Amino acid sequence: MQAAFITAYGLLDKIQVGAQPKPAPAAGEVLVRMQAASVNPIDYKQVLGELKPLIKPAFPLLLGSDGAGVVAELGDGVQAFDIGDEVYFRTPLMQTGSIAEYISLPAAVLALKPKNMSFAEAASIPLVGLTAAQALEKAGLKVGSRVLIHAGAGGVGSFAIQYAKAMGAYVATTASQKRFDMLKTLGADEVVDYRNTRIEDELADMDIVLDTLGPKVREASYQALKKGGTLVSIQGMPDPETVAHMGANPIIRIIARMSQLKHQRIASKHDATFKYYWMRESGAELDKISALIEAGKIRAVIDSRFPLSDVQAAFARSASGQAGGKIIVTISEG
Repeated sequence: MQAAFITAYGLLDKIQVGAQPKPAPAAGEVLVRMQAASVNPIDYKQVLGELKPLIKPAFPLLLGSDGAGVVAELGDGVQAFDIGDEVYFRTPLMQTGSIAEYISLPAAVLALKPKNMSFAEAASIPLVGLTAAQALEKAGLKVGSRVLIHAGAGGVGSFAIQYAKAMGAYVATTASQKRFDMLKTLGADEVVDYRNTRIEDELADMDIVLDTLGPKVREASYQALKKGGTLVSIQGMPDPETVAHMGANPIIRIIARMSQLKHQRIASKHDATFKYYWMRESGAELDKISALIEAGKIRAVIDSRFPLSDVQAAFARSASGQAGGKIIVTISEG
């Protein structure tokens, strides 16, 4: 089969497209014939070697961590799906390889593709959808919550705005002015121009901040939070539990523990709570997201599409930080 892969860490020109062995489904697994996959920041960071302290995969390393396709084969014991089912997924934590013609996955990470989405649209959802939904739920999202979502035009941000609105929240977000109209169509109640405005001067009494950017927005975020509010971050060093789950060495675990304590001390000075969240793959949670999509409460936001043969350009677009929505790699026209 054809797949995108690297044989060593390096710049994006290390990415190749070529023949790799076609996987076969083990017991409990499903072989998916891929139609489309998305490119996420975690994917290009892996190419650059930025995840080496946490994840040490074998080479050649097949790329891609979510996507959509058609069930081609069933491993022993799989009863939840049938051959021909249209599905979407986020790969398990230690597995990649969705930017390929085939991938074999545990049945538990798969969900039926939303009926009102194309494969490309569905491929844009799993990683950002699970990340946003799980992080906001961890922060205590409920009806009436006032939520600030940083970088609303990004993949996670554009989904998080829609999800928070579907849950009955008041949503503020940050973006450049050229993105204002798009974000308001997604449901944002308030959009702050981060280039020309101080966030803390515009927003106050937020219950939750979803931090997709890291330290550069932390101080402003805490000032925008109300007393007792929660900042949940998906950037930086994971929390000790996540690092342990990844099997990181003892030194990395110590660093994670020290980082967590530092963030908690800073949060306590603002009478706030700091939480870190690393998304967990889940077909059952994707089913819940599918229900929101089919009810018309969430739509795909796609920045650009690239064929498999031009995957380097797709990664470069993601790494540029300029995308307004998700970047899709089309695997098959079927």
